[in-house]
Amino acid sequence: MYFAAEVDKEKCNGCKLCIFSCPEPNAISFNEDDKKIVIDANRCKNCGLCVVGCPSKAIEIVLL
Repeated sequence: MYFAAEVDKEKCNGCKLCIFSCPEPNAISFNEDDKKIVIDANRCKNCGLCVVGCPSKAIEIVLL
């Protein structure tokens, strides 16, 4: 089984709070073009802290 953090671009408001809640450097970045966050699946440890830190509930950990 493999888990991954997934972003719902419709819900993401670009607040960047998830970036500050993530303990893994550079796992979450901000795309200036669409003003949304991007999660690097290779760096993400699926700890779920971004899910907790997202006020718009735009991130979830999903089973792939």
